[in-house]
Amino acid sequence: MPLTTAPAFDWQGHRGARGLLPENTIPAFLRALSYVEVTTLELDVVISADRRVIVSHDPWMEPGICQSPSGDSITAEVRLIELTAAEIARYDCGQLPHARFPEQLSRPAHKPTLAAVFAAVDRYCVQQNRPSPRYNIELKYQADWEPALVPSREVFVDLVLDDVAAWGHPELVTLQCFDPSTLAVIHARDSSLQLAYLDEAPGGIAKKMSQIGFVPAIYSPWEVKLTPAIIAEAKAVGMRVIPWTVNDVARMRELRSQGVDGIITDYPNRIAEAVDTP
Repeated sequence: MPLTTAPAFDWQGHRGARGLLPENTIPAFLRALSYVEVTTLELDVVISADRRVIVSHDPWMEPGICQSPSGDSITAEVRLIELTAAEIARYDCGQLPHARFPEQLSRPAHKPTLAAVFAAVDRYCVQQNRPSPRYNIELKYQADWEPALVPSREVFVDLVLDDVAAWGHPELVTLQCFDPSTLAVIHARDSSLQLAYLDEAPGGIAKKMSQIGFVPAIYSPWEVKLTPAIIAEAKAVGMRVIPWTVNDVARMRELRSQGVDGIITDYPNRIAEAVDTP
């Protein structure tokens, strides 16, 4: 059963459950869903050489996270846009220890396609009799990456929209981006899709919305610089506020008391403590 309406409070597993399992992999997404509080899976996408939508934070193989198909360390830049989806799947991105996330368990894992994530999560939810989650999908587009690392905005957007349409549940999808022009392209393609504006420098919302040309449904700022005044500013123009990436339980509680509408976290296992009365 899908969550067809926005949850009252939207707990999102960042890159699945990055604090617990290798980021942006199917095991991490399924682990996030093992926590009943999680209502949304947050993930990132880029594009492969064969125009597949790949779930990855960066448009390259991360040297500290991924290994070559032969198990060697990656020493030169490996661009995903130069590899097919099948070639990308041969790289392991789960067995190297992650220095920033000591609780993360190592295990074989690869960068999946978005379509594969949809299918795996659908199967899991049926097996576990769990409501289908929502998806918060970040398009990793930067103008200075084009064309060496990403295709044009228009091609990027169309490929993602094609995958969402093929899956058949656009009502469960939010598309997010730091790049206002990419959001504008999505909005022009399909104004019914829910969009989120990612902001690393929170504030000045009215000016930013005028530059975009419309007001997205969600404002998603960096939590470190988020204040009650900025939350109020976003809500005044009709946006829900869902900050990233909040891993401290005390900060989760503080932001909830300030009126945010959701929280994106690397540690879905900490949510239960955050929702308990302190």
